Amino acid sequence: MFPSPLPRAQAVQNLRAATARGNITATGTIVGSVEAARVNLYHRSALRNSFKPHFRGHFVDTAQGCALHGRFAPPALVHAFMVFWLGFCVLGTTISVVQLGRMDPMLIPAALPGVLMAAFGIGLVRLGQHLSANDPAILSRVIRQALQSHHTEP
Repeated sequence: MFPSPLPRAQAVQNLRAATARGNITATGTIVGSVEAARVNLYHRSALRNSFKPHFRGHFVDTAQGCALHGRFAPPALVHAFMVFWLGFCVLGTTISVVQLGRMDPMLIPAALPGVLMAAFGIGLVRLGQHLSANDPAILSRVIRQALQSHHTEP
């Protein structure tokens, strides 16, 4: 939660001014959409990383002004893809093991491709998380600065 002493309309305007909307070539900036009902932000860097966390949230009014509620998570499509990927790895490994029917140590390599693909997928997720480890802190800093500032840009 990011509290702000500002009214919701001004907080939305300030956060929108702190983002690079529509600038598809900017790197090292915060990009996304900012509306009162829905906020979606991410840190754009020179390295493409589908596993980077995005901030998704919404503004709510409070007695002291407003607050931005939300969470950091990779895009939903990335979650769906990894469930699909790992599901097929498990399915392929299970089918290989079941079709073998007997536990002969010489047949164990038949299950290896599914296990290796699952390990690769998990490793890819971990690498993506490592490469974007600072993104939540960067996003949080920009959000806090925008929501505390009384200055608005035209």
